[in-house]
Amino acid sequence: MIRYRTIGIPLVAAGLVLGAYLAPESSEDPRPPGGAKVTQTTYACPAGGGITVAAGQVSPGTDGTATVLPGKTAEKDLGGTKSWRTARVDGRGVIVEQQGRGSGPAGFFGLVSPKSGGGGLSVGSCSASVDSAWFLGLGSGVKHFSSVTLTNGTTAPAAVDLDLWGPDGKIDAVGAKSIVIKPHTTRRVQLEDRAAGEPELALRVLRRRGAVSAVVNDFSTAVFGGTEPVTATAPPRRSQVVGGLVSGANGRTLVLLNPGTTTARVEVDVIGPKSTFKPEGLDAIKVKGGSLRLVEVPSTAGGARQALRVTSDAPVAATVRMAPNELDYAYAESVLALDGPAVVPVKLGEGVSAPDLILTAPRKTAAVQVFAYNRDMKELGEVTMSIEGGTTKHLDIAKKFKQKGIAYLVVQSKTEVYGAATYRDGGRVSSLALLSAPIRVLAPQVRPID
Repeated sequence: MIRYRTIGIPLVAAGLVLGAYLAPESSEDPRPPGGAKVTQTTYACPAGGGITVAAGQVSPGTDGTATVLPGKTAEKDLGGTKSWRTARVDGRGVIVEQQGRGSGPAGFFGLVSPKSGGGGLSVGSCSASVDSAWFLGLGSGVKHFSSVTLTNGTTAPAAVDLDLWGPDGKIDAVGAKSIVIKPHTTRRVQLEDRAAGEPELALRVLRRRGAVSAVVNDFSTAVFGGTEPVTATAPPRRSQVVGGLVSGANGRTLVLLNPGTTTARVEVDVIGPKSTFKPEGLDAIKVKGGSLRLVEVPSTAGGARQALRVTSDAPVAATVRMAPNELDYAYAESVLALDGPAVVPVKLGEGVSAPDLILTAPRKTAAVQVFAYNRDMKELGEVTMSIEGGTTKHLDIAKKFKQKGIAYLVVQSKTEVYGAATYRDGGRVSSLALLSAPIRVLAPQVRPID
């Protein structure tokens, strides 16, 4: 078997730099943190090996550059801020920097892997620096392998710890502490080199010093075959929503990590197209402290596009592996609800067509606006979806928007909504969690001393 280390996608990630201007106020009363518009971002995308990179934004910025790694040469096709740009870059990665107050830059990558590399469809988001990032559904053996790529885009050394868990508990991994990443370098770690022979793993990347990014890619020739970039799931919590489950009752596995010391008791509700309900077989799930547990989602959950609400009496992390056929698989991760517009790629190279949007309003009824744009950032059309509280709806972009030349979408809602974009190429499938573009951040309220 040719392992992923030989034919896999080179993945690179870099830090997100946020800048904002805060005007002090005259009031002496203590005030909670306020919002501030982001003025500068830096992110990095994988490149090489047939990967198509896309760079865009919610609204035009003032300046933007793209630099290829290694060598730091300029990539003109991805520079600028006033269009949707795509390119196949000859390098290990590309760093995109953009200026523009509240412009919301976002980058993506797409690839159809050859058969020797799993043959799967991969669509992922370009990444920012992390303090602590959690990844579920990984492996280090028995035809299931994962790698994590660590990138330091600064002038100072960085270091991270890799914490690993399996079904039998936390793993004493080899050389997983204080991994050093030199300035302006990328270091790729194969999980089988740290903890070999584990078909199921959970990973936490914990930053110790400096600025570092982490991107994980998964590869399998097991029953669930294919490739998939793995988005970081939300940190362990007692209540969360795993959105974007594709249709099909078979091949769904709920992956739960309990990093604590006491047993977590977990219950799962299905948020389906008509209602929210408790399926038989997903109640009273016990996850021992410090361990990983996989639970097959039973047929009682139904086969519609849906989301899962996971509640527990102790913090857990959650992800769903979806293998609707033997050709490819995807992951639905627990991510935060949209708190601003999300960019969704449509034009992203060969094999990547217009996606299906799967959107969930877990509590209140939501009105979701979906805007379609061409490469020149000209609006081509708009759709407003009404999602009844406690339900999941989907939108077929190719059918709903008849206009030609759609390059990307912008999705936004003022009410709590979770979602994902599902891409298909024949039997291949990939799921992209919807993440809010970096437009605003929390910032402290400041005032003069005198």
